[in-house]
Amino acid sequence: MIYAQFLCLIAGSCAFAWGLLVHPLKIAPKASLRFALANIAIVSGFLLYTLRNNDISYTSWFIADMVMLLGFMLIRWGSQYLFKQQVNTLSDSIVLISAALLMLLVPPQLTYAAYFVFIMSLVSAYIFAMITKDNFMTFRKVMSLPYAALLSIPLSIVSLVFLARAALYVINPDYMMYLTATNSIENPLPMWTYIILLLIVNIVLFGNAITRLVQKIKGLAIRDPLTGLWNRHALRTKMEQVDEQWRLNGDMYSILMIDIDHFRRINNYYGHIAGDTALQHMAQLLTSSLRKMDFICRYGDEEFLIILPSTPENKATIVAEKIQRTVNKSSLLWQAKKLTFSVSIGGTTCQKSSDYQQALKQADEAMFEAKKQGRNNICFWHKALFERDGVNDNHVRVNSTT
Repeated sequence: MIYAQFLCLIAGSCAFAWGLLVHPLKIAPKASLRFALANIAIVSGFLLYTLRNNDISYTSWFIADMVMLLGFMLIRWGSQYLFKQQVNTLSDSIVLISAALLMLLVPPQLTYAAYFVFIMSLVSAYIFAMITKDNFMTFRKVMSLPYAALLSIPLSIVSLVFLARAALYVINPDYMMYLTATNSIENPLPMWTYIILLLIVNIVLFGNAITRLVQKIKGLAIRDPLTGLWNRHALRTKMEQVDEQWRLNGDMYSILMIDIDHFRRINNYYGHIAGDTALQHMAQLLTSSLRKMDFICRYGDEEFLIILPSTPENKATIVAEKIQRTVNKSSLLWQAKKLTFSVSIGGTTCQKSSDYQQALKQADEAMFEAKKQGRNNICFWHKALFERDGVNDNHVRVNSTT
């Protein structure tokens, strides 16, 4: 009985801790709720195991196994919510229903204990294998292959333990009777197995939650909270990457600086909420006009900056014209009033004689020249292309579409 009490203490503490994350801390509430319910389901299933005897009992056999499997599946669903993965409850429910149907083929009693343990162990091994895969795919996105594999080991071990237990049914069915004696003090093995399993799983889950929280904090540091685009902190890292790539491999890149024309009028006439909505609208328009490899950030109040890797000036001009057409055709309905937009775009392509900081300055100068020429223009920076007064030897080509 002491083992059952110890297991209840661990599961209860973990469920309580996950509950605190749900409320009042509100840290990954959807995932934390499922982890809390998983702990409750696992310990409930285990307590039902202790009621097993020689009598036919759907409660201590069929329901106990299904509650335990549901707890394992809740762990998977919680992990998917935690890492923003697609949650396919339909396919997972089919797995649970299939397990239930297989268990209902035989009477729920000690005579068929090996059969129940085999089905339960096989399905459990599958569920934890899927959880391991989900975690590995998530870790692989943010770290190297060896580290992702290393962090996936604990849950893969849990899956292998259940698989080994299922294999024992094929190798030595009589030994399975020993493994099902959870109500016997003389056999603490099943007790300790579930105690260790519960500890390992919760340690991994808490580690995953902390990892996700750290990733979210890092994301907030490099993302603009209003538009969801990258911010200027992320810009420097990206600029250094593309500039280094160009100098090493000759992979030319271009920069577009974009300013929303007459943006202050929106704030002054319709209010700052309308201005924020307009910025979000513009961010969506610009993002939809770019490739996945392109980089876009919010550079200033109403300014956006785009980095176009592997893009010479002629192709960058095509992108700029596409953006301009998209913006000019778009509109935003705000309080029954139709808001239209135009943008001034300044561009530059990397030069051997300048670094990325100078390139940013060139794009900025070209953008101001576009505004100076009447707005809704595209200007690309050129040195000594032609003489213009007031541009200080930094000359631009102006493409007016007004």
